[in-house]
Amino acid sequence: MALTAALLTCGCGESTEGTGSAGSGGAGGTQPVEPGPTCIAFCVKVVGGCRAFAITEQECREFCQLSLDAEYAHAEPCGEAAEDVFLCATELDCEGVKDWRDQIPSDAYPCREKVLVYDALVADGVCPQGT
Repeated sequence: MALTAALLTCGCGESTEGTGSAGSGGAGGTQPVEPGPTCIAFCVKVVGGCRAFAITEQECREFCQLSLDAEYAHAEPCGEAAEDVFLCATELDCEGVKDWRDQIPSDAYPCREKVLVYDALVADGVCPQGT
C-alpha cells in the first residue's frame, strides 16, 4: 500500500514498542505544518497510542498532513481515498493497527478495502505512486 509504504520509507516502519513520542524538537526556518483533525486522530492513535511507527507523534502529524495535502492537490479522489485509509486505521485497536501496518493476513488485513481503493487509483494513474 502506497500510504503505509510512505511512512515506512520515511524511516518510520519499525515497531517502537516501549518508545514514546516525546517532544517535537526541530530547528530551522520552515513553517510548521498545521495538521487537520484526520491526521491528529490518526497520529494520536497509531503513533501515540499504538507506537506502530518509529517517529514522534508530531512528526507523524506533519507527515500525514503533507501527504494528504499532496494527494488532494493532485486529485480530489486521491485525497479522499488517502483520508479514508487514515480514518479507517484510526478506528482500529492497537493489534489491528499493527496488522494494518504489516498487512497481516495479506488477503484480509484491517482496512484492506480502503487500501485497495487507493491502490486502484494509483494503478489507474489517477494518483501518483509513492506518495
